[in-house]
Amino acid sequence: MSPNPKVLIIDDSPFDRELMKAALKGNGFDVTELSTPSNCLNHIAAEKPDLVLLDIMMLDMDGITALKHIRTKHDHLTLPVIMVTSLTDSAEVIAALNMGANDYITKPVQWDVALRRIQTHLTICEQARAMSQAKETAAVQAMIVTFNHEINNPLAIACFTVEALKAKYSDDPSISSLEATLDRIADIVKKIDRVLETGSFEYAKYGQNAQMIDLKKEKP
Repeated sequence: MSPNPKVLIIDDSPFDRELMKAALKGNGFDVTELSTPSNCLNHIAAEKPDLVLLDIMMLDMDGITALKHIRTKHDHLTLPVIMVTSLTDSAEVIAALNMGANDYITKPVQWDVALRRIQTHLTICEQARAMSQAKETAAVQAMIVTFNHEINNPLAIACFTVEALKAKYSDDPSISSLEATLDRIADIVKKIDRVLETGSFEYAKYGQNAQMIDLKKEKP
């Protein structure tokens, strides 16, 4: 988690925004703010907040509608949203929780409680991301082990065969071409082995809707 998690405040009340911003900054948070949720998706894409404080009752667009838009792009584990509401908004709170809000706090905000809730949801999301990354790494490593196991034996046989062909047909250029191809495959296998050893890899885009491990960026 960032040492200064970024919180986005969406509230059409300048007074409430200033109160929340002062409390959050005083507790080490990096704060951005919007007075209307109408452009919140573009703001979220640009600023990448770690958590959103979203007022329920706003004139331009109510918070539940804004939450619905946010949840089309970001689920409750990738971007926690805490609704900010008055004590009389119980029906709206239930609707927001059903829509995918992570939690709610009430106005006037009790900051000892609010900060604990904010930190709790940031921690939950960080742990969920770590678990997801661990599962992804384990799946990639299992795939690499399977791939290398399945390719190493036939590759060794092919290399042995090429050596035999070279002794018999030393002047045949196709043998040299085949040997170079097998050397390239062997080099790729070594790079994949290093990815398995380090557990560190990056993805590269492959085609329109797919990605692959970027062996050019594998770490030794």
